[in-house]
Formats: sequence, structure tokens, C-alpha cells
Amino acid sequence: MGNSIISNIAALNAQGNVGAASNRASASIARLSSGNRIIKASDDVAGLATGTSLRTAVTTLKTALANAAQGTSLLQVADGGLSQIVDILQRQKAIATQASSGQLTDANRSLLNQEFTNLTSEIDRIAAGTNFNGVGLLAGGLGTTTTLFNLNSTAVLNTVLGATITGSGVGTTVAAVSVIEAYNVTTGAATRGTGAAGSLDVTDSAGTILVNAQYATVNTSLAGALTNFKISNINIGVSATFSVDIGGVTYSGNYANAATSVSISNGNTYLKLGVAAISLASQSAAETALGAVKTAFANTQIFRASNISGVDFTDTRLNGAIGTAVSTGIGAVRLNSANAVINNFRYVSNTGAANTSTIAVDINGTTFTATGVKDAITSAAGRIAFQSADAQTFVVDLAGLTNPFTNIRTSATEQKQFIDSLNLGFSKAGSGLNFSVGSQSTDRIGVTLTSATSTALYNGASLDVTTAPNAQTASTTLDTAITKVVSLRASVGALQSRFNFASNAIQSALENQDSARSVLLDTDVSAESTNYSSAQVQLQAGISVLAQANQLTQSLLKLIQ
Repeated sequence: MGNSIISNIAALNAQGNVGAASNRASASIARLSSGNRIIKASDDVAGLATGTSLRTAVTTLKTALANAAQGTSLLQVADGGLSQIVDILQRQKAIATQASSGQLTDANRSLLNQEFTNLTSEIDRIAAGTNFNGVGLLAGGLGTTTTLFNLNSTAVLNTVLGATITGSGVGTTVAAVSVIEAYNVTTGAATRGTGAAGSLDVTDSAGTILVNAQYATVNTSLAGALTNFKISNINIGVSATFSVDIGGVTYSGNYANAATSVSISNGNTYLKLGVAAISLASQSAAETALGAVKTAFANTQIFRASNISGVDFTDTRLNGAIGTAVSTGIGAVRLNSANAVINNFRYVSNTGAANTSTIAVDINGTTFTATGVKDAITSAAGRIAFQSADAQTFVVDLAGLTNPFTNIRTSATEQKQFIDSLNLGFSKAGSGLNFSVGSQSTDRIGVTLTSATSTALYNGASLDVTTAPNAQTASTTLDTAITKVVSLRASVGALQSRFNFASNAIQSALENQDSARSVLLDTDVSAESTNYSSAQVQLQAGISVLAQANQLTQSLLKLIQ
């Protein structure tokens, strides 16, 4: 290499080394300060891909561990309620044993019966009140849910909820409904699909009205009344934000000035509302016009046509009933909520004439009534339709019934067997709860608890100790009831044990996968500190040598002097 006052190759080499050392030092500082080994994707492409996957798994497992803990807590609440119910049953057994003794008079037994019947009421209160985060645990149908009918959206349920109800039924015609329908609860008129003010349609994100199986994807919050209408963010004369609450969830969208419809969404469910034109000339004009929209929807509620899962009439007089193919089950509902808590079937009255019985049931705390119920309940004539005052509907389909009833109106025995069978069968309704306890969607533990109400425990019988024979019957039934509760507690204990083992497995997997993730993504502080120190020394040496190299060209000037 020649000597030149124009090119200083040595200085350029030193400068390059200084830059490289500076980059290494900067990278080490970034890794040490952030704790991450990979600062940018180019640092380690393969490590980044694998490490990110492991990080996702670790995050998921942490949530799964929390889910397992929640499952254990839920079961502990259920076990506490069952423990109290066992104590009550044991006390009732003692009362029944005392009441069956011959030295007591019926007057004495009447006094004992007061405590006995009050304890029965306490069993039902505990069963109804034992819940976890609002989910009833012991009243039957743990986590009871409804499943949307997956049929043609314009003709769904015409047989089950349609205008031509056969067999036992109601006096009032039940209108045919779609899977999800908006109704005026005052007039009973459907408002979906009309496009008029007060109408409502369920659409996809592009505004196309849903049909058939598409309804299965609709968010379960879509049910109930439309409330809290608002118009905000007004761009005078152009547009504004329109919002409304449905089932406690806010739906909103952009409204164009004077439009007669507006598309709104909660993020995954889309609706199109028919509205009276709203002038956006000013805030006050918009608020005034919004009043007409509120009026149009004042009596509108969104109903869901659904199946009730898990109804089981085994060991009851209604054994064999499976419902018809069109309803794919025994229970079908048209409700203004996604859930159905069904209980307290009861015989109300009759006029004395044939086929005039009235039966009632409570669903979500609302009374549903079926009138004109036939005397004979058979497989061919076993469809009973109940309605509430606000047009909600519930249909029980007993197709397949193997032991028909002759006359529930005149036979007290058949009447009681019929009502008790309904209460027992629907007390089992529900698909249970699933707890995710792993990184895969299939890693679940299902929790299903049978009913611990007095109806379920007494096998539908009404117990009392007013006479010695009644007390003996009660004593025998209570033995069975105690066995049922002990068995239920054993099931709870087994599930708790399973959750404990699941928690241990999750914890082990979490530790191992987090360790693997750490190797790929976390900074090795010891090694990186060494790298940083080395880079610093190289940087300092490079700067010193660069200073010397910059003096070389000046030395050449002495040759010219």
C-alpha cells in the first residue's frame, strides 16, 4: 500500500471497526435494558418464531391455571350448599322417625310437620341460592343455555311454535317466528324485515340479512328490549353516531342525515334498524327527532327461538318422550333472553269441561300459562304451548311418550304424576359448564351437577309427617334423598380432585415452557454483560487507534518540507 495524502486507508479501517464495535455495544445495551435477546426480527428469525409460539402458550397456560382455580372455587361453593342440605335431610329423617312412633297423636305429628315442611322449603331456598358468579349450581340445569334453531329463517318453528299447534295447546294462536325476531310485545306483530320505523333486521358486516345457519353465529347478548337511545358526535347536516343498548350491550354506528335506516354493531353482531328520519340540523333538532325513534321501539323486544338441552324424563311417568324431529328435543322456547331457568310447573285450574285444564310454569321468573290443555296426554297429542303476557313462548313436545295419561283433569293421581314428571325432567336441563384448562380448545373439564331441590331429592313426592304411614313413607324417601346428596357430594369431590391434578399439570407445563421461552427470548445477562464489556474495550481501542491513524497523513508533509 502506497503512502498518500489523499487516501487514509488505515483511518478508514479503524473507522469501520469503531462503527462495528459501537453497534455491538448498542445492541448489548438494548438487550440488557429490555431483557429481550431478540430486539429485531433479523437478530434470530427462527428463535423469534419459536419463542413467540412458546410465549403464546405460556400466556394461555397462565389463564388456564386461573380457570382451574375458579373451577375449584365453584365446586367448593356447591359442596358447602350440599353439606347444609345433608344436615337438613338428616334432621327431617329424625323428625320422620319420631312421627312414625305409635305413642304420638296426629295432633303431635301436626306440630312436627310444621318444622318438617319448613325444612323442605329451606332445602329449596339453599338450592336456588347457591350460585357462583350468578350461575345457579344446585337448582338443576347447571349453566342452562339455549341453542338457536338452525333452520330456515323465514319459516322456522312453524310446526313447533306455529299457528297450527296440534294436541294440547293454548287458546291464543302463537305466531310463526324466525330464529331471531323482533316483536311488538303489545300487539304481537313481528317487526323484522318490514323496513318501517321500529323494524329490525340481523345482518352481516356488509348489511346482508342473515339466513339459515348464519344465525348460529349471532352473539348471545342479542336479546331483550332496546333502551338508552343516543345521538352524539353530530357533524351538522351530515352525520352522527347513533347508539342503543340491547341486553346491556351497546350497539352503535354511523347515521347519515335524514336517513330512514341505520346499521349498528357491537363489534361482532350487526343490526339494521328502521327509523323515522332524524334531522341533524342541530343538536336540539336531533334530540327531538330521536324521541320519535324511541317511541317506535318502545314496545319492541328481540326474541330468540331456541332449543332447551338436557331435558331427561328417565324414571318418571313421562319416560320415553323425546320430542319431534323438527324441534330436535323436548323443549323449545321463544324468549327475550339467551338463557332459560325453567321451574315450578303447576296445575292451575279447569272449568270442569273436557280439555280445559290450565297449567303454568315459571321461566326466568316470569309466569308462562298453557290453557285448553287436553285431558289425555299421549305421544300423538302431547304438545303443550305456554305463553307469557309479553308474547314469549315455551313448547313442551312429548312425542315418544310410552305411558300416556288418560285424564289429568279428573284424576288427582295422574295430575300429580304429570306435574312431578315435568318438574323432574326439566330440573335436569342444561349442558353444564366447561372450564378451559390447557392451551388447546379441547383441553376442558366439564362440570354438570344434578338438581338438589326437594322435588328432585324426593323424586317428585310431596312429603309430610301428619300421619304415621306418611311419616314412614317420608322416612324411606329421605333415605334415598340422603344417598342422592352424598352421591352428588362425591361427584363434586371427584371433580375437585380432577381440577387439582389439572392445576398441577398446568403448573408443570407452565414452568417448562416458560423456561424454553426464556432461553430463546430472554437476555442472558451474564453473557451479554461480557459482550458489552468486550464491545466497550474494542470501541475505546478503535477510537484511540483512529486518532493515531488520522495523524499519518500529517507525517507525510514532513517529506515535502
